[in-house]
Amino acid sequence: MFRARFVVFLVAAFLFFIPSAPASAQEFSFFESGMAPGIASLSVGGYNLRKTTGTGNKAAIFQLDLVPDFTLMRVDDWLYVHPYVGGWVTTDESRMAYGGLQALLVLAETLEFRAFVAVGPFGKGDGEDLKSDALFHSGGTVFYVLESGWRFGATLTHQSHGHLFSSSHSNPGAESLMFSVAVPFGELF
Repeated sequence: MFRARFVVFLVAAFLFFIPSAPASAQEFSFFESGMAPGIASLSVGGYNLRKTTGTGNKAAIFQLDLVPDFTLMRVDDWLYVHPYVGGWVTTDESRMAYGGLQALLVLAETLEFRAFVAVGPFGKGDGEDLKSDALFHSGGTVFYVLESGWRFGATLTHQSHGHLFSSSHSNPGAESLMFSVAVPFGELF
């Protein structure tokens, strides 16, 4: 039940900000390149934080996400939707690779929120048994943006099969809280 409420909260929060855009005519565009910088984001933190029962322990998590400068949809200069890919590994040898969508919401010149949803294969290693070989990966990141384009922030994620990839009645899920650093691709290459 918590997971369903968490997803509803993310969707409601996202929809709440759409009407708060400037009242002027909004400019929509699709399939553009270079409108928002591509970034590589590295996050480090704790995995399986709500662990109370079952197998697996809390562990450290290391996550890498790549978001290209290609925009699937843009609304003025405050909302961008990008494809993205990434993956993570824990100290319990759990691992996941994924691909999905990331929505960038520009809150202020130096503050942004990135909500994401993705799907991909999962390997449990010695970690929590999430009852499926494929999982959804969802969450959000709040970034402080420096003048150089580097970003520092906090990321909260949730992984579960959502009863779509498993016949199990159990859907334990796992949460992660991480510190994140993002670098514009222009700084890397």
